[in-house]
Amino acid sequence: MRDRPLDRAHAPSVSLHQLRLFIALARYRSFTRVGDEFGITQSAVSRGIRELEDEIALRLFDRTTRQVALTDTGRRLLARLAPLVEELEATLRPHPHNSTEPGVVNVASSCGLTASVLPALLASCKSRLPEVTVVVMDRPQNAVLQLVRSGEAEFGIVIAPDNLDELAAEPLFDDSFAAVAGASHRLGQAERLNWQDLRGMPLLLLDDDTGSLAAIENALARHGIAGAVRQRFTQPAAVARMAEAGLGIGVLPMHARAIAESSASAFIPLVPDESRTLMLVRRRGRALRASAAHVWSHFMASSTQTLVTSQAVA
Repeated sequence: MRDRPLDRAHAPSVSLHQLRLFIALARYRSFTRVGDEFGITQSAVSRGIRELEDEIALRLFDRTTRQVALTDTGRRLLARLAPLVEELEATLRPHPHNSTEPGVVNVASSCGLTASVLPALLASCKSRLPEVTVVVMDRPQNAVLQLVRSGEAEFGIVIAPDNLDELAAEPLFDDSFAAVAGASHRLGQAERLNWQDLRGMPLLLLDDDTGSLAAIENALARHGIAGAVRQRFTQPAAVARMAEAGLGIGVLPMHARAIAESSASAFIPLVPDESRTLMLVRRRGRALRASAAHVWSHFMASSTQTLVTSQAVA
C-alpha cells in the first residue's frame, strides 16, 4: 500500500478497537500474541489492521513471512496515538467502582497470586489503611499487564514478565520452587531435595498464566532432568492433590504452599535454589494517586513478611 493524501472532505471512520490493535501490534510485532491478548484469531487481527490502513490510507507496517515492523509513518503515528488512546480508554471505560474516588484503588493481580500472595497483603493493608478500599481485578497475567498499561488498574502484581514496555516495576521478593510429595512417598519426609532427586520421577508441573511452566522446565533442563513423564495442571491445588494420590512428584512455587499443602502432602525446598521474582508494575512516567501510592508502599513494606507467611510450615 502506498501512502496517499487523505480526502479532507471525508474524515476517516476509525474505531477504538482498531487503534488498540495497532498499538498492541506495534508493541509485540506478532499477530499471534496480539490475538492471544485480545481473545481473537490471528486473521481477525490482520483484518483489523488492514481495515485501519485502508481507512486512513497509510501503510503502518511492513510485513514479511518472518517479521512485522513499523513503517516510518507507523512510528510517527504511534508516538502521537498511544498516549491519546490510553487517556481515552481510561476516561470512557465504565468502572464498577470509580477509581477517581480518593479511597478506592484498583489493583490487578495475576490469578495464581490472587489466591496465594494477595490475601495477606490485603489483610495487612486493611488494618494499616482502613480508609482505603482495594478493588482486586483477578486476571491472567497478560491481561493484568494490559489493564495497567491502559490505566484501568492503577498497578498490578505479577511474576517478572518478559515485556515491561511502558511499565515501571519494583521487585517484591524472590520466590523459590519446591517439590510436592505425598506424605507416604519415600521422599515425603525429606527436609530438602536436590533437583537431581527428581530424575526418573513422573513430574506434575504447574502450567499457569504466569509462565511457571517455562521457568520450571528451564530449571529442570539446567539440572539435567530430561525425559521424565510430565503432566501439566493450571492450579497448584491440582498438582498437590495428584502428588497426594501417589501419581508423581509436583513442582510448585513456594508461594503456592498456603493454598495447596495439606496434612497428606509436603512442600520440600529444592536445592540449589531456583527462583522467580514477584513484582509490582505501574505505568511508566505516571505518578500514582496518593491512595494508590500508599497501597503500593504498604505492599512493598509488607512483602518480606508475606513471603515468610506463605512459606511457613503449617
